[in-house]
Amino acid sequence: MSKVDIDNFPCLLLVTHIDNTQVLSGNSFAKQFLNVCFEESSLTLTDILSKASLIFYESYLKPILISNGSCKEVQLTVIANGGSRIPAVANICLVDEKLFWAVYPAEERDKLYQELVSARENLEQKTEELTRLTRLDPLTSLLNRRALTTDLTKIITFIRRKYVPVCLVLIDIDYFKTINDNFGHEYGDEVLSKLASTLTNVVRESDLVSRWGGEEFLVALYNTDIQDAQYYCNRIHEAVQKITLPNSKKLTVSIGLAALEPQDLRDEDVIAKKINKADNALYKAKNNGRNQTQLG
Repeated sequence: MSKVDIDNFPCLLLVTHIDNTQVLSGNSFAKQFLNVCFEESSLTLTDILSKASLIFYESYLKPILISNGSCKEVQLTVIANGGSRIPAVANICLVDEKLFWAVYPAEERDKLYQELVSARENLEQKTEELTRLTRLDPLTSLLNRRALTTDLTKIITFIRRKYVPVCLVLIDIDYFKTINDNFGHEYGDEVLSKLASTLTNVVRESDLVSRWGGEEFLVALYNTDIQDAQYYCNRIHEAVQKITLPNSKKLTVSIGLAALEPQDLRDEDVIAKKINKADNALYKAKNNGRNQTQLG
């Protein structure tokens, strides 16, 4: 192969000495890339490779080359024309005391890789955001019915192996239709948002709070027995009454409470049955005058 042919290769073709690392020759691409004249300079690998790559060469590549005679697809950093650091991939072989290098600048490959990583991270972020949005009620930003059911199912799967008390609290705003009729649906939405905020402030991080539908909210209290749940419901009643309506009346809620007992967990339909039990207790609270908690 003629020198002209070698000069046409779109990569750095170099020959260096195995011991003193001196660059013995190189093709035109290497001359232009490194901005050197091999015939007039005493260039060594120290001038071509970054410090980290040079250490990698001395401590790792050189012993392998002496032992095996070649290394393929080695990732290095080359100091290019102007001092810029360019990622590269090299194939190297040892013949007698000479190393023959074929070095391929990989700057565009790394740019593409970074673009792919950025695109993937952006896609993952958007997917996470979309997943989050599909789990939330758009008005209150609480969990929606489907999300709470999914999360509660996971909890039940866990407590079937190791029981932890869980209570379900079903909450309904008293006279909500009257609030909408008297003050408008926009104000009704404001009341729903204020109640959502109140519930979020009262619960712990381990509890689940959802907008169950309309003016109903469902809370799953984790590691909470009936006595503690009743205390929690009392706190809800007190906190809710701090929300004042335009006619100076205080907002109130009715609550139905149901506990998940160990024997309930044998039932595959335990969630629906316990929510139905809490719902019956809620209607009992409504029928008994509202603004109270009843046990299911």
